[in-house]
Amino acid sequence: MEDHMTKAVCFFDLDGTLLNQDKQVPKENLDAIKRMQDEDVLPVICTGRNRWELDDLVAQTGIDTLICGNGADVFYKGRHLYQSPVGAPQLARFVTQADKDNVAISFYNDQHVAATHHDANIEGNYKLVHQANPTVDHDFYLHEPTVMMLLFTPNTDKGREVGAQYVAAFPELAFFRNGPFALDVVNAGINKATGIDILTDRPEFARIPTYAFGDGNNDIPMLKRATVGVAMGNALPQVAAIADYQTTDYQQGGIVDALTHFNLI
Repeated sequence: MEDHMTKAVCFFDLDGTLLNQDKQVPKENLDAIKRMQDEDVLPVICTGRNRWELDDLVAQTGIDTLICGNGADVFYKGRHLYQSPVGAPQLARFVTQADKDNVAISFYNDQHVAATHHDANIEGNYKLVHQANPTVDHDFYLHEPTVMMLLFTPNTDKGREVGAQYVAAFPELAFFRNGPFALDVVNAGINKATGIDILTDRPEFARIPTYAFGDGNNDIPMLKRATVGVAMGNALPQVAAIADYQTTDYQQGGIVDALTHFNLI
């Protein structure tokens, strides 16, 4: 039997979008994903998280097409399609600066995470995402590919000031504020939209409409890139402003409402 034609591709952010407050996929979203799959609509997770963080989610939802690390890592039907590791000279310069400023860094790839050291920001961050603190391995970046980093400059006046210094000093890197404790850091020119480009450049996705669902700053490129950008009801004002459509809050059935509105389920 030949493959069904994909009718549409839907890209979902996780936190504040597909997941509930407990970082779980609520039953109505699980049911909607199943219905999409039955209707030949391809659901894709498009997240700042990395592949190893998604094992339970992949098992639960059956979604195996993933854009991870804000676009730095792309998987299609479980196959590793693309990775954009940060260059060794950039990493060395970045780590030297952070050590000097006593700012912690977490290094990520598709397999695992390690931190330069632990501090209150790291502890706050991993508690928030319901994960254990990462192993301390200051030289992780010397022996493993690093596709993404967290720079632990909190969302305070002082933290934003320090973050701005890194943005100015490292034009070869891109920075996204995704939470109260840290900035996500990837190669410049990498974002959720470039991840979508890599995936949808495949011939089987030619001329197929794309829908993107998100709420945060790192979702802006993805919402602009998709045929239809859907902001959640809880989206930041600057995210809602660029969306084609705003649905209800993520905790009030926003995903199901939007999928229904666009006849995707």
